Amino acid sequence: MNRDAWNSHQWSSQKRQVEIEPDKPLRQHHCSNCGRDFVESLSGERWAVFVSVFSFRRLPDNVSARWLVEMCPGAPMAFDVEVRNKLMDHHAK
Repeated sequence: MNRDAWNSHQWSSQKRQVEIEPDKPLRQHHCSNCGRDFVESLSGERWAVFVSVFSFRRLPDNVSARWLVEMCPGAPMAFDVEVRNKLMDHHAK
């Protein structure tokens, strides 16, 4: 895990406790600059996620790996929007 990349984000002050799987609590982190969302397990494992009104969906492993080592881009990125749109399109089918 790249601590510098993680700390480069401007985390919103509200951190939600969520559960994607029963009895596995996670903490949501949302960057107010780039709009990326992550969840963190109690053991410190982290994943990039897509947040919708009713659920959290893990993004593909390659996206998580990329986002976890990248410095905060400071603004929403076109690639991020594409990934989220593909996930929504796939879910709608």
